[in-house]
Amino acid sequence: MSAIRIENLGKTYSGGRSKRAAVAALRGLSLEVREGEIFGFLGPNGAGKTTTIHLLLDLMRPTSGFAHLFGRPAGDVQVRRRLGYLPETVNLHDYYTGRGLLEFYAGLTGLAPASRAGRIDELLQLFKLEDAATRPVAKYSKGMQQRLGFAQALLHEPDLIILDEPTASLDPVGRKEFRDILLGLKKRGKTVFISSHILSEVESICDRVAILAKGELVRIGTLRELSAPKSIRLIVRGVHGALIESLAATTAEMSIVRGETTIKCPDDATRATVEALLAEHQVPVERREVETQSLEDIFFTAIAAK
Repeated sequence: MSAIRIENLGKTYSGGRSKRAAVAALRGLSLEVREGEIFGFLGPNGAGKTTTIHLLLDLMRPTSGFAHLFGRPAGDVQVRRRLGYLPETVNLHDYYTGRGLLEFYAGLTGLAPASRAGRIDELLQLFKLEDAATRPVAKYSKGMQQRLGFAQALLHEPDLIILDEPTASLDPVGRKEFRDILLGLKKRGKTVFISSHILSEVESICDRVAILAKGELVRIGTLRELSAPKSIRLIVRGVHGALIESLAATTAEMSIVRGETTIKCPDDATRATVEALLAEHQVPVERREVETQSLEDIFFTAIAAK
């Protein structure tokens, strides 16, 4: 079963009484998120990411299409029990202590009283908040509040965790710990849907990604499926003067280090020309290396084409 299935989802904001032109924030979005995967949801500001998340959470109603979570309509009571959500901006009741806040939310989620203390201790340890557990949330840093918000989202052991820019307030150490937590959730069969502007972070943990631009889906798939070869490197030895001159006449780039020559070919046509020259001079190719696009390359190529 899919954790998320979206079909032809659209959202248009009317101009209201101001009589401004209606704005189509989302246009016919269709995608599927499989159970147990970490799914990256990417796009520039205004692409429709937060609108999509709010539709999944039933915080607003779509203009067209539908979203199903675990085979049931978004907003279904049974579905909500299986959801955990961390918004981009965490607003917590700051007059509670960290532990007191988690106890309050544990009661709202229906967590059994007998298991609350143990679950809260587990989360405080996971997010490294044990020493701050008795301090008022008002005295927490932004990063600590973000950690506490994430702990609150996991209190009831949700099957699907939706995260909107979850590491915006975290330092590099916190981001590394956050990635480890997400990978741990995946190992336990949880599904993670993450919207983030930090592409290197998404690239390191996501099984698949979707890229939105101007309210429309422009790319979706694994990084391997989405990345096109940027260049092909041929590594050889024994390159002599006449061959060097012939190679220099092509569009390939050459570098020689300790007798090993690396020939970087920007496309297949150049590679074919270079390999023909190497064969003509009886110089074998020791190995081939393919350089593929990074997620940043894929992202900017996708939104530029929109």
